[in-house]
Amino acid sequence: MAISKAVSKNIRTSYAVGAALTVAALALSGCSELSAAGITDSAAVAPGTKAPAAAPTQGQATGTKAPSTSKVVPPAPAVDTIDTPEAPAAALADTGKSPASAAAPAAPAAPAAQAPTPAPAVAAAPVPVGAAKAPGTVAAAAPVEPADAVAAPVPATVETVKAPVKETVDAPAPVEAPAPSVDAPAPVEAPAPVEAAPAPVEAPAPVEAAPAPVEAPAPVEAAPAPVETVQSVAAATTTSAKPSAANTGVPAGTTLKPYNTSGADLVISVDGTVLDGLEIYGDIKVRAKNVVIKNSRLHGGKNHPANATGIIDANSAAVSNLLVQNNTINPDRPSFNRDGIVGHDYTALRNHIQRTNDGLGIFNRPGGPATANVTAKGNYIHSLTFFDQDTVHSDGTHNDGIQVQGGENILLAGNTVVASIVTGAGSGPSPRGTHGGIAIMLQQNVAKLANVVVESNWVDDGQTSINIDNGKYSNITVTVRNNYLGRNQYQYANGTYPIRIIQRSASTVSGLSTNRWEDNLAFLTEGKTTGILYNG
Repeated sequence: MAISKAVSKNIRTSYAVGAALTVAALALSGCSELSAAGITDSAAVAPGTKAPAAAPTQGQATGTKAPSTSKVVPPAPAVDTIDTPEAPAAALADTGKSPASAAAPAAPAAPAAQAPTPAPAVAAAPVPVGAAKAPGTVAAAAPVEPADAVAAPVPATVETVKAPVKETVDAPAPVEAPAPSVDAPAPVEAPAPVEAAPAPVEAPAPVEAAPAPVEAPAPVEAAPAPVETVQSVAAATTTSAKPSAANTGVPAGTTLKPYNTSGADLVISVDGTVLDGLEIYGDIKVRAKNVVIKNSRLHGGKNHPANATGIIDANSAAVSNLLVQNNTINPDRPSFNRDGIVGHDYTALRNHIQRTNDGLGIFNRPGGPATANVTAKGNYIHSLTFFDQDTVHSDGTHNDGIQVQGGENILLAGNTVVASIVTGAGSGPSPRGTHGGIAIMLQQNVAKLANVVVESNWVDDGQTSINIDNGKYSNITVTVRNNYLGRNQYQYANGTYPIRIIQRSASTVSGLSTNRWEDNLAFLTEGKTTGILYNG
């Protein structure tokens, strides 16, 4: 700094001497050019004094630094390279010509304009001098070019120029501040939850599920067309639990109320009658439409019936859409004339049936329509009652779990049917031991069968488990598929056969090859030990 002050002092001295010599030379050669250039006496500034500030040009605010295009033309060329290496960079930074300054914000240049330096006074006077050279004066012209760089070395100017350099170096840091604004749009993603908001609108779906309980009577109406529901039944029964005493009959915890305790026949003739949660005594004769019998214990009649009937008898022409659901059917007085449920146009669901003559009897009404319209699903039938004094068979009763004797539109799906027997009171033992007649009998005694499907049942015991007999008709067509067969049949024709087809040439059995042994899931095939017997 001391060197800079000394140089400054020399510069002022040289400036003053040079200015005086220039004025004197101009005066000798005539002052017309000086006057024409607008130079006044104020251009000669004595050392140590401040020159009057130049009047602001058009568009220049008062108090601001004169444009950088103003040139100071001191006559001392010796100062040209003293300590101005940083001056060009500072000058470019102020004028925006340096590439580095282009990246810096304009704001940091302001402090230089505010610096209290004598630079403005020096810059105002000598500008035109370069244009008004005295004729023959070579020395006066030479300093014009070096003089451009002399403006920066003025002590005040040197210090103020360095200050902005430091500021411009640090200034770029704030430029990074806008970076957060790039990340700022991220919150715009917040509207995404707005799309999720409609999801709760799906909540009303349970409202649609509420009517489900009303579907209980629906199977009755669907009975006329069981084939249409075959696929759904197969899916349900193959994945549901095998029917047993634990999941059929009266639901656990149901309180039952005694009803018709006299034991006389109970005749229902009013459409839409519902019997629910009752201990019902007497055989029930249905003579109406849309009757419902559910969640009840059925004891049957106290006397031996004179003719074949059932604890629930649906043989009347008035019967339509009868629903028998979740009942325990076990007669107090078994008889060879007392089946479990017998007739047409009924649906039997999840009933537990035992100690009757046959479990279910199915056929269309003789002399009536060809349709039987019966659906049986999820029932458990077993332990039927044998009597040796049967009026139809000389060798005693042939107790069948389900006996189909004619009609159309019959679906048997997902039932457990075991043709086992117990000996009735006063009867001798069966010649077949504990084996009953047939677990599922398909026989055309009353009418020709059509649209009959037997699928996904668990079947065992009997003389044979599934029997297909064309009867009094020349042919029979049925579907028997995806059933599970046990191995506990009575020996017949030197073998045991879960499936027996009475006449091969008269029988068309769809799905026969899809039936399996229950124990190992192997498919049944024709043969004495492999499950299927023809012409036997």
